[in-house]
Amino acid sequence: MIRRALTACACVFGMACAIADEPADLLSPERVQRGHAAFGESCSYCHGENGAGGATGAPGLQGRTDLSAADIFATISNGRISGMNIMPAWGESLTEEQRWALVAYIRSMAGAAK
Repeated sequence: MIRRALTACACVFGMACAIADEPADLLSPERVQRGHAAFGESCSYCHGENGAGGATGAPGLQGRTDLSAADIFATISNGRISGMNIMPAWGESLTEEQRWALVAYIRSMAGAAK
């Protein structure tokens, strides 16, 4: 069953909010593995290898239980500005499936030590 991932977000600069169907098998080992590979290519420069936090000031993602799948998907899709830290929007660069794979990998790190 596909659950509707409703994302309530403040759209900055007229950007459309990402609302997408969350895959029922979000944490399948195959999707998590694809997300791990994509993370290494697209995210590790800022968030650090294995999501431990990077030298750029981007937050670590290990052990983050406060992030819902919908929130992660929206942030990946639309980007985020937090003070001097700017995360680019990946919604035009990555397919919806690639973004869900990243969500799966990040959610799989929730139990990882900080």
